[in-house]
Amino acid sequence: MLDKKERLSQLVSSQMTHFVIGYAKILENDLTGPQYFILQTLAEAGKRNCSELAGALDVTLPAVTNLTNKLVRKGYIERIVSETDRRNVYLRITDAGREVEARMVERYKELAKDLWSGFSEEEIDLLIVSFEKMIRNFTIKL
Repeated sequence: MLDKKERLSQLVSSQMTHFVIGYAKILENDLTGPQYFILQTLAEAGKRNCSELAGALDVTLPAVTNLTNKLVRKGYIERIVSETDRRNVYLRITDAGREVEARMVERYKELAKDLWSGFSEEEIDLLIVSFEKMIRNFTIKL
């Protein structure tokens, strides 16, 4: 019989698997998870350079360059050269990219709409605090 921590770890692991499968369902056919992350980041942050995105994704700069080249070709993001230092190139989401990102957010909302039904406000508050703590603990281990 599993102790409480082992049972909770098992539940989290199982849910992460279901989340990944569900996440794949919201992605556009021609968009990968990391590409969507870049779109989402640029939609929220405005513009970023490749180094910032590489750090956020925890991948190499060449990997981000490859991902962003594909997004540029699809017309979802564009490169902006800094007016003050031409060596600095930023990435910015386009209107087409915003449309794709918005569709994916709507798909996610549809996928998750019943997730929290039956939970009280207090339970939701406790889950938020607990998940934030779990994520901090998990991040430390990575």
